[in-house]
Amino acid sequence: MKKQISAYETYTLAELINDQDFLLWVLHPDEKSDLHWQNIENDYPQLKDPIHQAKAIVLTMRFEKDDLEKKEQDEIWNTIQAKTTLLTTPVRKLWYRYAAAAVLAGALLGIGILYQNNQPIAIKTPYGQLKTITLPDGSLVTLNANSKIKYDKDWNKNEIREVWIEGEAFLKVKHLHTSGKIADRERFVVHTGDVNVEVLGTSFNVNDRRGRTEVALLEGKISLGLNGATGKPLILSPGDIAEFDHGKLIKKPINVAEYASWKDGRLYFKAVPLAKIFNYVEDIYGYKVVVDDPEILKKTISGSLSTQNEQVLFKALGMTLNLNITPNQDTKELMITTK
Repeated sequence: MKKQISAYETYTLAELINDQDFLLWVLHPDEKSDLHWQNIENDYPQLKDPIHQAKAIVLTMRFEKDDLEKKEQDEIWNTIQAKTTLLTTPVRKLWYRYAAAAVLAGALLGIGILYQNNQPIAIKTPYGQLKTITLPDGSLVTLNANSKIKYDKDWNKNEIREVWIEGEAFLKVKHLHTSGKIADRERFVVHTGDVNVEVLGTSFNVNDRRGRTEVALLEGKISLGLNGATGKPLILSPGDIAEFDHGKLIKKPINVAEYASWKDGRLYFKAVPLAKIFNYVEDIYGYKVVVDDPEILKKTISGSLSTQNEQVLFKALGMTLNLNITPNQDTKELMITTK
């Protein structure tokens, strides 16, 4: 049974998120409950912002912590319950000079235009923003925040298609090979860090940050080799991820659909240490994470969260983990303290 409207007059953001009727309305809205909460906003305007914030947080969170005590689990469950000098010059000599100057100017202009046309395209995304790019062959690249891609403006139809990536990107490569021996124009190579990824036509994710490179394959087939290295390449099949660390490529299975979910504005974690999550926050949003207790970084978390709004994300993480997460826009620090 719904509470009386007057019961919500002094409600706080935390109280709303812990309210069973509020959770039921957010997760399973209907005409009657929509009207009920609209009446609450009309009667108590001071609750409008808290209600909208609480609703965004509830829709963002779906967590379970892996190493919490029962008391902490109960608190979290109650919070989230379901879910870039010519004057002396004869005339003829003067004419020759002008003509030579014109020829030189034309040559320089031509060289300038040619130089400009041959300059590679470089695109860099700012913190907190994604960008989708269509390559000369029609292949698509989704570039994650704080990432960079470089490639030639025009691709010669007889040469290998090549791109250089720093940061993280999801690629869906146009398939050109049909049968027989593979021609150079049918090859597609991604250079990232010390790893070269060669594909024919496929969907895969590349992450090159913090001196570590990861390549996860969703569809098709790719081969990985190292700069300057000889020998047999490492072949990936759908569902494989290759990690390059300490000079070696290591392959292992992974849920790659969840691994590349960032391109859709959502992240999935399974038993991931908070240290890795906060590394992601630093890479994507540009904050320096500062914790008052290093033990915080050792905890693990499983579940999913939205990355479309950093403020909502910080609030969701804070409430879920029972932490104070405070961004400082002047110093670009993210202060993490225990409650």
